[in-house]
Amino acid sequence: MRSTIASRRPSAALVVAIVALFAALGGTGYAAATLSGRDIQKRSIPANRVVNNALGGGQINESKLGPVPAAQQAVTAQTAATATNAQQLQGRDATRFLANSARVETNQLNVVTNSSATVTASCLQGEKGIGGGAAWMIVNSDNPTGFDAQLNASFPLSARGGSGEIAGWRAVGINRTGSTRGLRAYVICVPKTA
Repeated sequence: MRSTIASRRPSAALVVAIVALFAALGGTGYAAATLSGRDIQKRSIPANRVVNNALGGGQINESKLGPVPAAQQAVTAQTAATATNAQQLQGRDATRFLANSARVETNQLNVVTNSSATVTASCLQGEKGIGGGAAWMIVNSDNPTGFDAQLNASFPLSARGGSGEIAGWRAVGINRTGSTRGLRAYVICVPKTA
């Protein structure tokens, strides 16, 4: 008895399918063998079709690239370091400066009428003066007297040793008011480290 498989001829559809398969495979092989870089139009291939690490700086516009994650962390670290440094001036902490440590030292001498006087306000050791002044005051108040009390001089006192720093403030005057008045000197003091 003859086998039915051997005696059957392939159908026309099967023949066409096999011919189409070989033509497709042959066409792809032909295209791969004959296609070159000159045949590809410029800027026609999307990035996901390019082999990894095949492009260099000549083909990439670096200005359009964002920072890589590690570079962003470095920028953040630099910003943090700058912010910490901004809280200091010449290596000194912000608490060592004027707004946090200024102090006013006053000294007052009560002077009877028609008498002259000299009074000095001094900074403490470890401090320096940054300004000062003087005035005639009504005794037991913070109110200045009228123009009939004469202030002859108001000046800073230099620190010993020639450092050029202010150690205090001195006032010299004459009371001609007819009443006892206070000759007050004041000096604004800050730490020498400020």
